[in-house]
Amino acid sequence: MRQKEEAKDRIARACLEMLKTTSLDALRAQDLMEKAGVSRSTFYRLFPDKYEVVNWIYKHKVDQIIKENPNLRDWKEWTVAVHAYMRQHKQFFRNIASYQGQNSFCEFLCGYFANNTLRTRNDPDAKVTEDQLYGIRAFSLIAAHATIDWILNDFKPDDATLIRRQELCIPEFIRHFYD
Repeated sequence: MRQKEEAKDRIARACLEMLKTTSLDALRAQDLMEKAGVSRSTFYRLFPDKYEVVNWIYKHKVDQIIKENPNLRDWKEWTVAVHAYMRQHKQFFRNIASYQGQNSFCEFLCGYFANNTLRTRNDPDAKVTEDQLYGIRAFSLIAAHATIDWILNDFKPDDATLIRRQELCIPEFIRHFYD
């Protein structure tokens, strides 16, 4: 298990480095394998493709931020902490956000945000109706596109403005999932 995590970390570090200077479109899995020093079979055992590598980097780092900051109480604080990390790796996030095809970072964020809402809601045992699930998915789509727009527009506006704008878009019937 330790070797698997070490290989994932090497692939992630190589990906972060390479996407500072190249787009996700131009990144070749073979180049990533060579830079990380892993075989083709190891790479594909760990990740189905390069898109999953960038998604794993984001999810792994967010999980780490939350673990290291157990006092993050709500999505606003979580957003500020994650945005600080994203600003530290501006070029990486610009390069992955600029790809808009199948398996895009935006597509990943949409699903990640919806699942995170369901996982961290105030009352995890309460039944979620189909309408609420639809609202959560719709708002997650808005939040994902807002995040991509924020990245591609040089990380402007500031966190407070971005959070205020996202709050304006939360449907009233699901607001309690975010409060």
